[in-house]
Amino acid sequence: MTSIRLALLATFAAALAGCGSKPVLPPPTVANSQNFMASGMQAYNDNRYAEARNFFGRAFMEYRSVDDQEHEADALTDLADAALQQGDVPAARENLKQAHAVLDAHPVTGLAARLTLLEAYADLQSQDPAAAAAALDGLLNDAATPADVRRAALFARTQAAYDAKNGDAAQWVAKIGAPQGDLEQARLERLQALGADPAQAATSYADALKRYQAAYYRPGIAATHEEWGNLLLSEQQWKDARDHLQRALDVRLWMYDASHSVRILDSLQKADAALGDTDAAKRDQQYSDYLKDGGDPSKSPTAGN
Repeated sequence: MTSIRLALLATFAAALAGCGSKPVLPPPTVANSQNFMASGMQAYNDNRYAEARNFFGRAFMEYRSVDDQEHEADALTDLADAALQQGDVPAARENLKQAHAVLDAHPVTGLAARLTLLEAYADLQSQDPAAAAAALDGLLNDAATPADVRRAALFARTQAAYDAKNGDAAQWVAKIGAPQGDLEQARLERLQALGADPAQAATSYADALKRYQAAYYRPGIAATHEEWGNLLLSEQQWKDARDHLQRALDVRLWMYDASHSVRILDSLQKADAALGDTDAAKRDQQYSDYLKDGGDPSKSPTAGN
């Protein structure tokens, strides 16, 4: 997200101002693009991904208006990242396709690896762990892969192993080693829960949830509740499963995440049906259908009726 060329213009303007001359304002394109990217990152860091996508999109238009291809690619990559956080895989893939087209004409060091990582995330969300694993193995086997991308790829590769029900999943967990910070610790605990017995998994999920809540990290909070809820479904603990799934849904809807919300609603329907609440199960199905048809996640399917 660095903006070297545009930043140099701003620095030059500041230098002129320091020489006693009349302050020179940076060109509007410089100021606008920097402001849009900064606002986008602020929204992204607060898990307000719909807002982030709006700002990144506006920054992209500014960059494109002056043929700044390097930063067009940056903005498109951030657009894809934010789209995936909302579960919008089709939009993310389109952003990634555009970013690759820009890179073909104007290579940017290190960015191709990040695009591959995001493509693997898209494969995981599309329930294609084999494709994700192939892309991630390429990153992990490439000495040129940036350290932060390599670390993220290792976590994603471990998830792919579990999603594919591979026998080497535990070995991938071991490769992660010591977590770097609370969010990594929480992610590791969720992965460990996938290979644990129900009691151990519940403890891991509880610990992960506390860490995510302390960091106000909504995607992690929602994912933990959903995974824990699905574990409880498999144990036929319908009431507790429903509680966790509803809490996951509340967070996903706040993030305007229709894709993950549909998946949670399908699980909620199973819990409500098992509890004998046919009305609730019917509402779950209606809401799921509403979102599948492009309904607004922030509104009830019956709103305005």
